[in-house]
Amino acid sequence: MPEPRITVLPPVTLAPFMLATGWRPHWAYMGMWAAYAPALQLKLLHSVGGHVHSIAHVAPRRDRAGDPGDPDAAWARAFAKPIARRAAENWVMLERLHKAGLGPEPLGLAVAPRYRAWFSRGLTHSAGTLVADLHRYPPKVPATEEQVRAAGVIPDARLACVREQINGYVSDLNAVRGAMPEDAGEEVAALTERLDAALRGAR
Repeated sequence: MPEPRITVLPPVTLAPFMLATGWRPHWAYMGMWAAYAPALQLKLLHSVGGHVHSIAHVAPRRDRAGDPGDPDAAWARAFAKPIARRAAENWVMLERLHKAGLGPEPLGLAVAPRYRAWFSRGLTHSAGTLVADLHRYPPKVPATEEQVRAAGVIPDARLACVREQINGYVSDLNAVRGAMPEDAGEEVAALTERLDAALRGAR
């Protein structure tokens, strides 16, 4: 498939239920791991210091991840993942799910070289995907775990991507033990490199 286009966003400011690009505010769904602005068809990962972040109430403080309350260090591993790599993983999964008729149309990748959020101090960067709004899709029979796996996507540990669909389509791939693309190491690495290059070039 052709390489996805990478859109470099103007400065992004994230507040509860609002994602502003430049001076333009846009209403946004506020997920635990990302925000989605339907007007922009933009799903942007929550970022702290250029790494994945979660606003879930069960998430530990970042400086407590890996403590005894995080016995298998799952939160520590999630928080240590660079934002560009997770965006690349999500892109590969979106492509596979869409090709199988199980997910929304992926439209491109996006980077935010200047990103601020209410849950983080100072300026950092983020990345994400441009993806069609599933709330505009007609309902269908929900995807099954078997179909998701057959598409080359390993579901998250709690199967939330299967249980929490929108109009019968897989939507949220992010979790503390998030969904992952199967056998996609080289593809993810190449996309991560492109995203990192776009971020460097925009600074």
